[in-house]
Amino acid sequence: MSFTNSNILLLLLLLPVVAVIGWPRLSYRRRRDSISLVIRLVLLTLLILGLAGIQVQQAADKLAVVFLIDMSDSMSPAMQSAAINYVRLATEAMTDKDQAAVVVFGADALVEAPMTEKLELIQIGSDPIRLNTDLAEAMRLGLALFPADTAKRMVVLSDGKQTIGDAEEVARLAAATDVQIDYVPLIGGQDAQQVSGPEILVKDVRVPTTVNEGEEFDLTVTIVSNRRDVSLKCACCRRVGSSIVRK
Repeated sequence: MSFTNSNILLLLLLLPVVAVIGWPRLSYRRRRDSISLVIRLVLLTLLILGLAGIQVQQAADKLAVVFLIDMSDSMSPAMQSAAINYVRLATEAMTDKDQAAVVVFGADALVEAPMTEKLELIQIGSDPIRLNTDLAEAMRLGLALFPADTAKRMVVLSDGKQTIGDAEEVARLAAATDVQIDYVPLIGGQDAQQVSGPEILVKDVRVPTTVNEGEEFDLTVTIVSNRRDVSLKCACCRRVGSSIVRK
């Protein structure tokens, strides 16, 4: 729970004053006046919380990803094929609750695939204007595709050669709305075969909220990768006094 204007909460100090002033003094109408006082206090509390901008944040157990694929003239067919392959591998690693969408862009941006739980991208059917690269327009369109009740991530697959638009401004807007932006560089020109290098993401870590001393507990880590042939080693660390112990 958080507040956009926490100083307004100081008005809650007035509630005892209102309670004292409105406390029923006539015995024959005490019950009615007591109910009326409680209602006034509740309404006043809700009004103060509303003015303070109360926000209740709940951790989302679903992920929504918008893939932005650069289709401008600077992208070779091999690089575009590498982007499609990246999206295919990434969506295969998603859970049944996760959703994904695809936006392709050049000088303009088009929705190739709307937000769905079963995204299967085989080839690109949309044909944006390829003379320029407007990443900002693609990001704005991508932001409009996110559902409200999910964690949000935007993945940009491009050679990074923006020619028009202001992507930094849209990125600040995305950060303000808790949208994570990842960039996957596509390199290699006409001979590109795949996105450069494997990528590994720690998607989720789950541990008990409280553990007694000496008690055994389960630690669940969800890791996804854009490659099937990736091997990795995991190490757990814990603090003992001022030292970090690895296991």
